[in-house]
Amino acid sequence: MTDLTTIHDLAFRISRSESDAAALDAIESACAERFDHILFTALRFDYTAGVMTRLFSNRQDVSPAGGTKPIPSGPWADRLIAQGRCYIGYSMEDLKEVFFDHETLWAIGCESVMNVPVVWRGSTVGTFNILGGPARYDEKDAAEMMILGQLASPIFIARP
Repeated sequence: MTDLTTIHDLAFRISRSESDAAALDAIESACAERFDHILFTALRFDYTAGVMTRLFSNRQDVSPAGGTKPIPSGPWADRLIAQGRCYIGYSMEDLKEVFFDHETLWAIGCESVMNVPVVWRGSTVGTFNILGGPARYDEKDAAEMMILGQLASPIFIARP
């Protein structure tokens, strides 16, 4: 996704997807090519219930779609949720600081993370979470993913 043509092509695929799952699958596929990740998930935030629900996962064995967990608080959440800014964790220690299930992540080879907020009308409605080998992600990667987060924001808006 390093050029506008590639981003355009992905935006076209997302806009023509028959379902949210198909759109998320297209995004994960593009990210797999670009980032060679180990784990890719998409979470929707429900502030009323205080939970995050996993809409998509490429590793159902480790992080199945449909699973929920409480919306966290603290510096990580402030950055990602309140400020709508990406979080990049470069090491296993960074993962340990922000994920209660860090040992499970380590076990499948995850040593770094890029959490990307999906923002709609000033509110963080979800995240893309991309995990891979050591020191895998940087600010340029985060900038690309922020574009995708905006393109995909309608998927994360709760619908009746």
